[in-house]
Amino acid sequence: MSKKQKDIQQSLFGDEREYFNRKRTWTATKHRIMLRYIQAFCYNLGGSQGFQSNYLNYVDGFAGEGKYDEGIGIENFIGKSDFWNRYKTDFLDSDGSPLIALKLAKIFELEKRVTLRCFFTEEDKERNQKLNINCSLIGEGLSYKIYDYQRFDKALVQIMNELENYPTLFFLDAFGVQGVTFEQICSIADYVSKNKGELFLLFHNRAVARNAGFYKTDYQDYKKQKTAETYTQHLTKLLGDNSDLDWKPRWLEYQQEEQKFEKWALKYFKDRLQKDSCFKGIASFEIKEEYNDTRPQYHIVVGSNHPQKALGVFLNDFVYQENELLFYQDDKSGKYHKFMSQEWERQNNERISTIKPQIIDILRSKNQDMTLEDAITFIILEIGNLGYLSRAKYREIFLKLYEEKIIEARELGARGKLTLKNFIRVVK
Repeated sequence: MSKKQKDIQQSLFGDEREYFNRKRTWTATKHRIMLRYIQAFCYNLGGSQGFQSNYLNYVDGFAGEGKYDEGIGIENFIGKSDFWNRYKTDFLDSDGSPLIALKLAKIFELEKRVTLRCFFTEEDKERNQKLNINCSLIGEGLSYKIYDYQRFDKALVQIMNELENYPTLFFLDAFGVQGVTFEQICSIADYVSKNKGELFLLFHNRAVARNAGFYKTDYQDYKKQKTAETYTQHLTKLLGDNSDLDWKPRWLEYQQEEQKFEKWALKYFKDRLQKDSCFKGIASFEIKEEYNDTRPQYHIVVGSNHPQKALGVFLNDFVYQENELLFYQDDKSGKYHKFMSQEWERQNNERISTIKPQIIDILRSKNQDMTLEDAITFIILEIGNLGYLSRAKYREIFLKLYEEKIIEARELGARGKLTLKNFIRVVK
């Protein structure tokens, strides 16, 4: 990257050194979710049963240095978890996603559960060198590979050839809108559809809007036009071939309305992945810094081979739990960590009120008998906004709909109570 390109990138996204050296709240959220999801992925698919494998893969496509100079959000989380306290873990606040994956791999090895094979890429030469050092400190005896410093798209072909058809979890925490194209995402989807796994991809809302903002119907001079074309081409590659025919008119239409274009672009991206890729399910969730953040910088888009369990069960409630953590607030002294229960309950009630009519419409359009458990999963996947409510909250909505005789059930148990295994349908 030239000095001019670096200067432009820093003006668009802030000081990149600070981004990589100090873990932010939203990064800690991503790491906690990946910590839990890698564990769930390996516990579910790792083993000797027919649908399981003794080897699983984890691909971290933008690994960074592997750790941060300053970190938050891991040690306290681990310390308060009954599950994680069963292990003698050495997770640190400063751990990045590569070290989190390797430390999990070490746990799985000790349990003799599964071998987690880790693959890391990092384009920047200096960060790549530090990644090698940081991983070597804990990676002895583990199966991992760090590719020579190069763009992820250059390494992807080699990575694909070395995955050996094992189920694979891809984590692409790309910066801005560069680093991975729609075509490459589809090649990952093709692998996942054949061999099981998921893709977690960072969708940088604000960067999408910034890159679109370079587009004009006319330019003052040739130099500005060429600069604009560079940035708009990056966005087009991310959203898919010929997507500029769709996004450019939308940008001109929505640019005066805050957030409208980036919301449209996220939906467009998810819809196109659902239609054009081999993923069997697509969903996303917001990464917020504060509970009342009305414009989060990021979404994570997730593509899955088995969305019912991976997204509708595991990930939905992981994200919901992360949203709840946003409602803990330190007082001015920093000594007391208070849970804002009223604000949390208010948000849940508002979301229940908002989503209840949507659920009725979705069920009516489906018009099919299904168990209550499957209906909850179906609604989560149809809405596509993971963690919006927990499965327990969705169940409360369904029970209310049953009381209101909007849905009916059959084959109730001896007590006449609606359970997760009962079949339901909307009353005509």
